[in-house]
Amino acid sequence: MAKVAVIYYSKSGNTRKMAQLVAEGCRQVAGTEVAMMELPELDMEVVLGADGYCLGSPDYFSYMAGHMKTFFDDALAYKGELSGRPCVAFGTHGGGAKVLDSLERLSQAIGLRQVRPGMMCANAPGPGDTDDVRGLGHALAGAISK
Repeated sequence: MAKVAVIYYSKSGNTRKMAQLVAEGCRQVAGTEVAMMELPELDMEVVLGADGYCLGSPDYFSYMAGHMKTFFDDALAYKGELSGRPCVAFGTHGGGAKVLDSLERLSQAIGLRQVRPGMMCANAPGPGDTDDVRGLGHALAGAISK
């Protein structure tokens, strides 16, 4: 069974809605188990047991939320164990729309392998975004199951 960890921070709920849709997309691939982890709550045992990661944050001044940065700081200690595992990034914004740059750069720094470009939504994902956001999770789970 493929295991995906959806790790995200959400203050307003917009990124949480996006995380839920990404998780739905992961579950569309048969045999995929999803663990949802909203920061600051984090279980490194679950993180290390996952086969791939969906990483999400709101855009704060064109950067990720502090809790997400702390996750990357902590994960750096496990770089050797995480190296080569697939990931995707997602974010929400109110106008900056640059959070993917930092999410993808730090994912690479801890050894994760991006399987497709990340995705941004202005505020909460709307009806027109639903299939695309689910597609992000589906792409990750599909990359793991190959």
